[in-house]
Amino acid sequence: MKTIIKTTGLLIFMIAMASCNDYLDKKPLSEYLSSNFYNNENAIKQGTNGVYQSLYMEKNTIPFCILLDMYTPMGIERADNSGIGINNINLKTSFTVESLWATLYDGVGRSHTVLDGAAPYMASLSDKAKQYLAEVRTIRATQYHYLTTLWGDVPFFTTQATPEEQKSAIRTSWMEVVDFLMQDLEDASTYLPWQATELGRADKTYALGLKARIALYAGSWCKEGFGESGQKNPEKAKEYFEIAAKTADRIILEGGRGLNPNFMNLYTREGQLTADSKKENIFSLMYSDQSSKKIHYQSFGEQSRIFAQSGRFPTQLMVDSYEMKNGKRIDEKGSAYNPQKPFENRDPRLKMTIYTHHDTIIGNAGGNKRKFLMELFNAKTTSIDPDGSTSLIDNLDHTGSVAQYGYIQSGVGYLWKKYNHFDDEAVNEASYNIILMRYAEILLTFAEARIELNQIDADVYSVIDQLRGRVNMPSILSVDPSRANNQDKMRQIVRRERRVELIKESGLHFFDMRRWRIADMQNAEKTYGFPLGGYESVTPDMVPTYGSPGSRRDLNDLALYESFASKLRSRDADRQKNWQDMFYLWPIPQTERSKAPQLVQNDGYGN
Repeated sequence: MKTIIKTTGLLIFMIAMASCNDYLDKKPLSEYLSSNFYNNENAIKQGTNGVYQSLYMEKNTIPFCILLDMYTPMGIERADNSGIGINNINLKTSFTVESLWATLYDGVGRSHTVLDGAAPYMASLSDKAKQYLAEVRTIRATQYHYLTTLWGDVPFFTTQATPEEQKSAIRTSWMEVVDFLMQDLEDASTYLPWQATELGRADKTYALGLKARIALYAGSWCKEGFGESGQKNPEKAKEYFEIAAKTADRIILEGGRGLNPNFMNLYTREGQLTADSKKENIFSLMYSDQSSKKIHYQSFGEQSRIFAQSGRFPTQLMVDSYEMKNGKRIDEKGSAYNPQKPFENRDPRLKMTIYTHHDTIIGNAGGNKRKFLMELFNAKTTSIDPDGSTSLIDNLDHTGSVAQYGYIQSGVGYLWKKYNHFDDEAVNEASYNIILMRYAEILLTFAEARIELNQIDADVYSVIDQLRGRVNMPSILSVDPSRANNQDKMRQIVRRERRVELIKESGLHFFDMRRWRIADMQNAEKTYGFPLGGYESVTPDMVPTYGSPGSRRDLNDLALYESFASKLRSRDADRQKNWQDMFYLWPIPQTERSKAPQLVQNDGYGN
């Protein structure tokens, strides 16, 4: 089999080789093109290091995976009132859709440059060289994983393509691609250590963790249907869920991983370098502690206008996904939820993930550490100086020339705190690592797969409770004993945990929303936020509902605000969201089909 490589792929590959930093070793440029270059361990290592660069998929120095959850109702983008987030653009000609397709295939092409170059010398290669090649196969699987989850059936090959083969490429069934990837990851894992000795390298935990994720997604696609008119396949769904459960269980038992007791340390440069963070963070895009420091602008684009910019925000729907401290949902009897003080006594992960009204924002504007109160309703806010003294400063998020772009007007009154609560580096030169997989996801993969198989036992309760126990949340059965052996209620709690634990990480909720087929509820409604009259004006009846008990909305914890929507900030007040089931898959970019018309378009997007 052959692989598609765009004409730009070689140029991008060479640029990446030139820009790789010492963390993954620099390497010569010209030698990569010689036919016998990859005949030794050092050359293969250098080529492998170049392949890692393809994962960054940066859009304006922001890794693309950061943006995906902003295309769900749990997050919004500043400029997305008419974009992907509300399903109101021509996806066939979208630059985002087209560029991601191209970038992913460029990454696949880089992998094949190394794999094809080394193939003639496999018999004589060292074990270490074979380990590097296993890393390349794992990165290739990562690229194809994104391709299948976004587009379904895709052109799929495993070696380099001629120009003629590129022009005649057809789409391969997503199931065939998935089956290949899972076997290839299993095979590659035999050459990899459970935990990499060099930060930033793929190891057995990541290879098998990716296999488990792919199997979990495939199980959902077969159970729920994939795309607008996807066919369901219950027997195949069971097979995939069994693979996901067994693979995740193997990692739990043999991988030597664990949870960091300090949740916040997972998301700062200093915190990520601790032993506990290294134990939980399985695989990341590396930025920290490189001799030629690589930076990104994630935090710069998600902070207050007082010292940064703001372009991506959480929503009220995300805030209301978090339980009360006693484990009850905010609408439940006995929850003790007070809508005038909605952030008190909540799951601690709420305040660890999202900045809310009157929180103390902390950041570093480049040698100028800032602390100030987050204030929604006033033109001035309190600044806290290093000596503890306070003063009033202009609240640029509320008034002024940049307020229209801030979290109050362009958002709905919230800022992301996950990744963005630090003073150990400048916000516009952030070098903390971007997590692509951590042990918490493995636990939830195991739990969800077993729940879908209706194999619910103490092990399932235990892995969910481990995550909740880290932040002192009560065990799931102590809150509601009727969850025991109840598939619907257990499905509800594992989905809730995936959202509050993993939001804004590697686009996991974006893919969850699609594979659970719940976007018709999530993406068809307006985006709500803070009360217009201030929290003091909130009345006791301003508590969202979650649909009728046992309904799809109830079991997916999707709040409704209809009864008091006029009293809330709504960013989409003048826009109607436009959800259609065809959006469960993105269209093949028009530019690609112009070059290869035989690439059949996804349902709903026309010819």
